[in-house]
Formats: sequence, structure tokens, C-alpha cells
Amino acid sequence: MYRLKNRCLLTVALLALMACHHTPDTHQPTDTAPPAHAAVSVISEPCAVFYTPDSHKQEKLKQENGDESFYALANDSENCISDCQDFLRNKALKSVTAEGGKITFRHQDGGSTVIDLDDPKYTWEVFLFDGKKVANIDITDIESEYQKVFI
Repeated sequence: MYRLKNRCLLTVALLALMACHHTPDTHQPTDTAPPAHAAVSVISEPCAVFYTPDSHKQEKLKQENGDESFYALANDSENCISDCQDFLRNKALKSVTAEGGKITFRHQDGGSTVIDLDDPKYTWEVFLFDGKKVANIDITDIESEYQKVFI
């Protein structure tokens, strides 16, 4: 009887170990794959939309412009984006950070504007939306761009 208990315990222990064993998933590198943006953002109230390129788009920019030019452009653009965020925070304007994909701006008159941020022409961008129109602004001159859209 003692041997039978040991065999049963051994069988139960082995089954429990096998049931708890989890094989890790193998991950395929997706650094070179284009981004997959299934969701479409809809914006219907006045706000600022900030967009910075993802790693895939940054790699393309680096290849097109060379490392030195890319890093200078990226540094300048990040500084301008930060200045825009500070300025708009002081104006108490709602801010949204876009990840990519398509953004739909719903106008007060019922119309809409769709912007595809995966388009290569969009890199470091700020869009101002006053409820009536969307403006892709010059990020180096946020004060006058804000005046054009909101005043």
C-alpha cells in the first residue's frame, strides 16, 4: 500500500508540474514592420493634437537624412513641441497626443477632416482645432499660430 501511495503521489505531482509549465512565446522582431493602427481617433471639441513619429518612421527619416541631420532635426523638433505644450498649457487648451493612424476632426457644422498620420509627410506636428477648422501649425512660432486659429 505504501508503494501505491508513492506512485499515485508521483503521478499527481508530475501532472501538476506539466499543467503549470508554460512555454514562452517566441517573439518575432517587428522593428522593420510598419505600424498597425486599427483605431481611428475622433476629435469633436477644440484642442491641440501633438504627434511625434514612431520608431519605424524615425528609422526611415534617419536613412533618408543621415544620422547627423536626423538627430539635429529631432532635437530641434522635440524642443519646439515642448515649447508648444508649455504655451498651450498656459492657455488651458485641451491637448491630445496622437499615436498615428487616422484622426477625424468633427466640425461644428457637421463636416469632418481626416488626417492620416502614417503619411510620410507628417513628422513632428501640432494640429490646432477650434471646432470649425484644423490647422497644421508651424511649431517654431506657436504664439502667432495660436492667434491665427483662436483669435
